[in-house]
Amino acid sequence: MNVVDVMSLDDIPPGTMTRVEVGGQPICLANVEGTLHAVHDTCTHGMASLSAGWLDPDMGRVECPRHGAYFRLSDGAAITPPATASLPVFRVEVRDGRVWIDPTPDTTHPFDAR
Repeated sequence: MNVVDVMSLDDIPPGTMTRVEVGGQPICLANVEGTLHAVHDTCTHGMASLSAGWLDPDMGRVECPRHGAYFRLSDGAAITPPATASLPVFRVEVRDGRVWIDPTPDTTHPFDAR
């Protein structure tokens, strides 16, 4: 796996999310109850930055700030309209207190094209 060091784990406590750039791609990195998830940061409907939206850690999803579409963080699935497709998902590792992300989308979680 060709991973990129993006930040300290201390910089993303549980219940928060942030935008990071990995391999020229905007990625929304979210900490849901201590589990890190990385999905493409751009909403498939309105092209808004998801990391500027709202994290729902109880449901493991992020809401687009522009039109309210929800995406599941574990697999990138679009779960409510007006999302037009699901999001690519990226593998995350934690090593020595640092967060690493693979810039290649995880094909074990294929995203659909609604």
